[in-house]
Amino acid sequence: MNSRRIRTATAILAGLCAGGFLPPPAVADERYEYGEYLSGECTACHQLSGKADGIPSITGWPVKTFITVLTSYREDAQENEAMLSIAKRLTDEDIEALAVFFHQQGQ
Repeated sequence: MNSRRIRTATAILAGLCAGGFLPPPAVADERYEYGEYLSGECTACHQLSGKADGIPSITGWPVKTFITVLTSYREDAQENEAMLSIAKRLTDEDIEALAVFFHQQGQ
């Protein structure tokens, strides 16, 4: 990833960190379970423990940040072959469920 893309991704994350709120508990529970179901492909690379060994941690991210970043991959706004391949297959509902699941992993 070149430095311009890193700065862009960092700016996106920094701008959204303040606004990552979870949906109401009942909805969050359903999304959590669905996100957990979908998370296997993510955790093949991203460690669920939050450890980052060359691949960024995605645990504990604010929900809105996670959604924005994953959606940007789906819309080709960022470059990473693996992430583009995965994100293109995800619906908005899938991304939201993953966001809720990974957010709660950092709690």
